[in-house]
Amino acid sequence: MKAIGIPRLAHRGSMLLSVALLAVAGLAGAPVAAHAQFPTFIPMTYTPSGVAVDKTGNVYVSVREGARGVIWKYTPDGVASPFADIGQATIYGLAVTANGDVYAAMAAPGPERGIYRVDRKGNAERLPGTEQMILPNGLAFDDRGNLYVTESFSMSTAGYGQGGIWRISPKGEAEVWLRDLLLTGIGLMKNPPMGANGIAYYHGDLYVTNTDKKLVVRIPVAKDGSAGPLEMWKELGEVPESPLAGSPFPIMPDGLALDVHGNLYMTILTRNAVVRLMVDSKAQETVAVLGSPGPVPSALFDTPASLAFGTGAGEQQNLFVTNLGWMVRFIPTGTWPGPALVKVLAGVPGRPLK
Repeated sequence: MKAIGIPRLAHRGSMLLSVALLAVAGLAGAPVAAHAQFPTFIPMTYTPSGVAVDKTGNVYVSVREGARGVIWKYTPDGVASPFADIGQATIYGLAVTANGDVYAAMAAPGPERGIYRVDRKGNAERLPGTEQMILPNGLAFDDRGNLYVTESFSMSTAGYGQGGIWRISPKGEAEVWLRDLLLTGIGLMKNPPMGANGIAYYHGDLYVTNTDKKLVVRIPVAKDGSAGPLEMWKELGEVPESPLAGSPFPIMPDGLALDVHGNLYMTILTRNAVVRLMVDSKAQETVAVLGSPGPVPSALFDTPASLAFGTGAGEQQNLFVTNLGWMVRFIPTGTWPGPALVKVLAGVPGRPLK
């Protein structure tokens, strides 16, 4: 199929190679059970970014194919089909509602940027006012049906402006909800600033990752819908199990997901890892990492970006993670897993869709 290519295996030891070969063998014609499991590793020809899972276990992945931002749909057993071609821009975050509507964040460059609602048949419409967003990224719903969107940076006459959060009401009314320096990036690694990125809502609070500043920011949502005082909730620490631990690359968090207890799961782009932050103690634990010598599980991560909990039969305790496949840009020696959709065990179910 167009969006699935031949996998490139990682170079981190024989154990990792074995995992990759087993995963590919599963794709290439292993015996099919009555309910086939979703593959652990699905290599992709184009770079995926966002991921969301609906109530029946279908997994949606946003991909940039040439100049087009498209969404692919994977059934609960991993069979892929094109779902929607949104337009000329890059899709970052995805979110899905309980009724099966998919929301997609289309970012600049491109004239069709904004937030799109895609129905179950793949018909897309842009929500009015969202075309003003420059780099919309993460998406999260609150308990009232408001959709919050991180804008990793805006634009001003001086160039790249502050990061912030937009809010879209259940009626589709979009407005800038908050801008703050805690949500603004600083332009690490000679890139445009990448501030507010992943976002999740839990019991009256929004949690937001700031990629450039290696932060998790907590924002209370008041009863009247306004933003309370921002809190620098957690500065992320090193991932000691990663072979890249202690490297010159900064720690850069990206996507964010929540389990049923409110614990936070996030990808670390520059450590090829997924970590968990305990909501009560803020303790940081490593869930999986590329090239782990053990006991932390190893996973075929390659610049992991977005993540979402599974919902299908046997998948509730698994995380689906997209690989940007960028490590070869930073460390050109050796081979890397490349762009892919990766499944790893979290061991706890995610928050149910409402």
